[in-house]
Amino acid sequence: MVIRLSGEFDVECELDLELVLEVATSAVSIELHVGEVRFADSTLLNLLLRMTDRFDVRIVGPLRPQLARLMRLTGVLERFRLCGLEEEGPA
Repeated sequence: MVIRLSGEFDVECELDLELVLEVATSAVSIELHVGEVRFADSTLLNLLLRMTDRFDVRIVGPLRPQLARLMRLTGVLERFRLCGLEEEGPA
């Protein structure tokens, strides 16, 4: 299953992100495109980590600077198969 995320993800998007998990229940693997994510906080990180518990997840970039920094600082990047995750220029 391919899922494309775009925009900003914070606590106000939590219900939308929960729907992503519900829709994906029949999938075995997920290709998650994050190139259009402009902002993310722990709400998105929580979803990503829960996805790794249930699915084979591949993150497809490029990563925008804020998301790259968040994922690097929290050690989340190493939990995913990565593809095209060259980082864009400074924030």
